[in-house]
Amino acid sequence: MEGKPLALAVLLTGGFIIVLGVLILHAASNPPPTPKRPEPPPPPSAMINSEQRFSVLYYKALVEQDAKSFGIQSPPYEDLVQTNAYFDELHEKQHLRLKAPIETRHLRISLEISKQTTTIESHTLTTDHLVLRIENRTPLYLAYRVETSVAEKSKCAMKANLAHNAIALEPEQTVLRTECIYRKDAQIDVNHIEVIELPALSAFYVSRLPPNAILYDPRTSAGHTPPQGTLCPQTFSWREIKDGIDKKELGWRDVMDFYARHNCTEYSFFRSYRYRGDPSAPLPARSLD
Repeated sequence: MEGKPLALAVLLTGGFIIVLGVLILHAASNPPPTPKRPEPPPPPSAMINSEQRFSVLYYKALVEQDAKSFGIQSPPYEDLVQTNAYFDELHEKQHLRLKAPIETRHLRISLEISKQTTTIESHTLTTDHLVLRIENRTPLYLAYRVETSVAEKSKCAMKANLAHNAIALEPEQTVLRTECIYRKDAQIDVNHIEVIELPALSAFYVSRLPPNAILYDPRTSAGHTPPQGTLCPQTFSWREIKDGIDKKELGWRDVMDFYARHNCTEYSFFRSYRYRGDPSAPLPARSLD
């Protein structure tokens, strides 16, 4: 009887050795498991500290990279240091009539009626709209703001919105934006027209701004679509901008001039920035507060 347990133990031990040998041979005949993929490095901007970000070397490299991504050939840094010519082109409110355009040095503004499709209370409706045609009369890139008003703004809240660049125009480009659903008593007034002549890269920079954050009227800027890229992350306070404009401490041209020179993903507008009239002023601009 004592020999049987011993024989069983020997048998089990031998079986274990055989199984272990099979497993070792199987492991040797198969390739080793794929190593775990290393984690991607953080984006370059995440590894740049504040001092590096505000260095001329980093700024120049960034604008060169941005120019390449937008397909711009001209030397971007040399363009961005120049003064951007600003024009206040309409000082008094003008009533805009059909077939009676307003022309300024840079723009031609006209009013037309066309059918557009909108949704009102879950119902799709195609109806006549008052549509503003804004034409760039020049061979230049422009930042623009055409402020209009309607007699009863609440009656224009449900209008259709057309995709368009509400902030910048390419050379000789025309954009269309809706003002209101057409009514016989509807009246469109042009209150103010401002224009800034820009280099090509600047036009792409400012086009990425969310219009509501830089005080464009939601009624007319809805539908804003940048020609390339996505809208900027809102890294600045629109309330601070509004407060500065309300107090007449800064204006539209100050905000636009800043973002005409700075990639909004990397740099944020600061309250003390003013329209840059001195080409020798340092870039990137930095708050001293």
